[in-house]
Amino acid sequence: MTTEAIVTALLRAASVLKKPIEDAAALGIKDLYAAAKARLLGKLGSNRDATDAVEKATEKPDSTARKAVLVEEIQGTKLEDDLELMHLLRHLVKLLPPAEPTIRQDVRVKGRGHRVQVAAGDIINTETTVRKNVITPDERHLSGEQKERLQPLINELATRLAGEDGKPNYKKVHAMLQRHFDVTSYLLIERGDFDHAAAFLREQRAINRSRLRSRNPIAYKNDFFRGIWSRARELDWDKPQVYEFALARLSLKNAIFSLKELGPIQLKALGEAMHREVRKRRSSDHEHDRDN
Repeated sequence: MTTEAIVTALLRAASVLKKPIEDAAALGIKDLYAAAKARLLGKLGSNRDATDAVEKATEKPDSTARKAVLVEEIQGTKLEDDLELMHLLRHLVKLLPPAEPTIRQDVRVKGRGHRVQVAAGDIINTETTVRKNVITPDERHLSGEQKERLQPLINELATRLAGEDGKPNYKKVHAMLQRHFDVTSYLLIERGDFDHAAAFLREQRAINRSRLRSRNPIAYKNDFFRGIWSRARELDWDKPQVYEFALARLSLKNAIFSLKELGPIQLKALGEAMHREVRKRRSSDHEHDRDN
């Protein structure tokens, strides 16, 4: 089975199970569907985007957009090599009722309001329907490499947005990206907006840093370490230079030989001071380039 066929079978079963279960065949579908979905989630393992796409697609199995996202997320996972999953899906397909054919009619809209005249002459009162164009991720959108580079930022922000259960809140991160870029899935962010997306995630990560302080103090300090060493690389400073700068700028009584000797408030102050140095360096380089 192809990736498309695997997803189609799973979502057809999910759609059938949205209706009341009335016979033994439907009960068989329920059992096979549950087993196949569990097997699929197990195969996807720690791929949070893929497992999230499975849950969203099966929640609304008739959504073309969610199906497209799921197909995109599990491409290349070689699910067809899993004999048990294939066995479950083949039996599931045998129990599923035939797909309903698509019926097309020539429809003309006549008059105002919600009255629609069908070609055969019938008048149907209907509600206004708003159709959204469904876009499947393609070469215009984030590449595989770009998605991989965004994933660590998504993971870190999801961890900071964790609820009381401590589980990373990927759903909230995805929703933030969707709102910011006005897309139905973060996978539909345009390729040219990659840098913007990365900067947005870093900004949100910084904004939500304080949430780590009580929940995960070690991760809270590590976040400062990451920012400090990132600025050190931009300044071409080695460790002794960073420690010397900290000694002078923080008015420390004794020299330090590790950033771990500093507390969160000192680390924050050091990071901000180094950020100012980076800005000075950039401004100086810009003026030098302009003069030349």
